[in-house]
Amino acid sequence: MDLHKLVDEITPEITELCNHIHENPELSLKEYNTCALLENYVKEHVTYERLKRVGETGLFFEVKGIKPGPAKTIILRGDIDALPIQEAEGMPHRSKVPGVMHACGHDVHGTINVGAANVLSKVRDQFSGSVFFFIQPAEEILKGARLFLNDPDIDFDRVDAAVAAHSSPEIDAGTIGVRYGGILASADEIKITVRGKSGHGAHPHTVIDPIVAASSIVMNLQTLVSRETSAADSAVVSICSIHGGVAHNIVPDSVELWGTVRTVDHATRDRMEESVKRVCHGVAEALRAEVEVEYIRGVPPMVSEREWVDRAVRVGGKLLGENGVVMMPHPSMGAEDFAFVKEKFPGVFIRLGGRTPGGPYGSMHSPTFYSDPKAIPAGMLTLAGMALDFFGAEYA
Repeated sequence: MDLHKLVDEITPEITELCNHIHENPELSLKEYNTCALLENYVKEHVTYERLKRVGETGLFFEVKGIKPGPAKTIILRGDIDALPIQEAEGMPHRSKVPGVMHACGHDVHGTINVGAANVLSKVRDQFSGSVFFFIQPAEEILKGARLFLNDPDIDFDRVDAAVAAHSSPEIDAGTIGVRYGGILASADEIKITVRGKSGHGAHPHTVIDPIVAASSIVMNLQTLVSRETSAADSAVVSICSIHGGVAHNIVPDSVELWGTVRTVDHATRDRMEESVKRVCHGVAEALRAEVEVEYIRGVPPMVSEREWVDRAVRVGGKLLGENGVVMMPHPSMGAEDFAFVKEKFPGVFIRLGGRTPGGPYGSMHSPTFYSDPKAIPAGMLTLAGMALDFFGAEYA
């Protein structure tokens, strides 16, 4: 089968669909028009086995091969929600919605998935097995993936693998990026309450100062990265919010700290939880304060299995050319809620190049984020190719 020809035939319509979604972004769990638009495209252009809404703004559908053989199943995910950011003036296909824009490429993700479904449904006689497409809302607030996991109509017992592609301004459009092992971090939340004894700021010997204790906790937590984590590993501990006190001369009763812990390794994640609690309690005890630590586990690390990274390298090299695959040198400490799905199955998280070759860098979650149109056919080729390679089908 000639995947390039099939992709080339639909690239104009998929690009137009993507541009429309970019101009009309919708926030998390409000993607009503986006989901309806993609659902209509699937109904009109894809031969599917079944299709259903997941929640109000998610979409699940299955494309099933009709070639005799093993009935393996792979998940392909595309998220669709936008961000509360005002897009910069002069950007192509600029958002028409004040204060909302696709600043993370989710307009691309949703459309390349329905495009890949179109392609795969045209070659169903060339493969056995099924592709479960997850058109996912609410990735930006880390709630969408669980909607699929909790849906009783999705038979996860059939699933063998899970793959997602996500835009990256770090690499050029027309290429993909992969990494062995951890590629995205976990995202855990910490809430620390330090309690002391209030009193006059002029008489510190009569109080137990929670501000001093909290400050010491903040500084000592940094040693969990600098002195307890290998330089070959990755971890982040960031305290991003501090609240305490109401006057310039009154030592308060308590101080609240709020922050995030990020790791790319499951063992490091477990150690960090234990260490955060140890440091907080140890420092508080030394300074006569009391402390309460609430450690809230969020998204797990996104870890790609070697076999699946090898597959992505093979598919990318075959379909995108000799320089079509970039090995990402470092993990990102950002997080992704598809990791809730991915941790249950082998697979790979693929970076989809979005930067115009030689063009400006548009950081994700910024008013100047953009994705070059070349990313669209590259994304469709990659997703369709990953499924076909997994099924053992011939493709070029």
